[in-house]
Amino acid sequence: MVAADVVSSLLDPVSRGTGLGRVAAVTALIVCLFLAAWLLSKLAERVATFFVDRAERRRSSGASTLDTASMTSLRQRETAIGLIATSVRYAVFALAAVLSLVALSGAHRVQTIVGASFLALMIAFAAQRFLTDVVAGLLMFFEGWFRIGDTVAIDAWHAQGIVEAVSLRSLRIRTIQGEIIYVPNSQVVTLRRIPRGYREVEVEFFVSDLARGRELVEEIAPIVPAGPTRFLRRPELVETETLAADLYRITARCAIAVGREWLAEDFLPTLIKERAGEGLLVHGPVVTFVDEQALRSFARATRGVESK
Repeated sequence: MVAADVVSSLLDPVSRGTGLGRVAAVTALIVCLFLAAWLLSKLAERVATFFVDRAERRRSSGASTLDTASMTSLRQRETAIGLIATSVRYAVFALAAVLSLVALSGAHRVQTIVGASFLALMIAFAAQRFLTDVVAGLLMFFEGWFRIGDTVAIDAWHAQGIVEAVSLRSLRIRTIQGEIIYVPNSQVVTLRRIPRGYREVEVEFFVSDLARGRELVEEIAPIVPAGPTRFLRRPELVETETLAADLYRITARCAIAVGREWLAEDFLPTLIKERAGEGLLVHGPVVTFVDEQALRSFARATRGVESK
């Protein structure tokens, strides 16, 4: 009955004030309803952008560096606002569609229309794909699987990149090659989130001369290609260990952009072998992807275990 009253209050002034017939008035009303829904959805996006930009300016003015806490807080706000904006869009267009149905069918048959609209909504929600997408999106959001700006990998879709936008139905990922991938929420069966958005790489190799091994690391560091999509941090010496009179272990670390792991797995070991002098390399290089938080977790799990 409320929908019928709203439609009547809109149709009657239009019909009397403009001299339009019933059909023309209904057509004009439907166009205005969907136009208003479109404007409200755009307004929701602009409001979301305003709040995100204001939060970004506040964070930038309050800190000289991009600390982890502020970045995490900003990503949480962006994700929440993105979901709110899409929810508003769905709500206003659904309301416009219901009012349009009432206007088309006539307010005098409102009970029939309400029943038909309810049946139509039930049939629509019975479309399992849409409903499953919405439920999956809400669960991922409340469980904190990811946030806007996180680097993620969805193995089932072979998708790996930055989360640019999220909605109740899908998420948008931009790969390192510039491709944009839309993944329905219900299809995100498993998701891997890459901490910090890059790969920490540890390179170990064994040499017969420690001084020459150190020089080798210093020699290859300026050669490797650096940049946002290559080596984010060039190789640097972090540890050496004397194993015997003519055997030394050297450990170097660097950081690689996600999607360019081949630079660490293939290019870097080949470069080390080519630049090493005759008889210098005894074994390696061995490349391992590491994470400080994972190392601490495994250290706690293996606490009390001593090598024998």
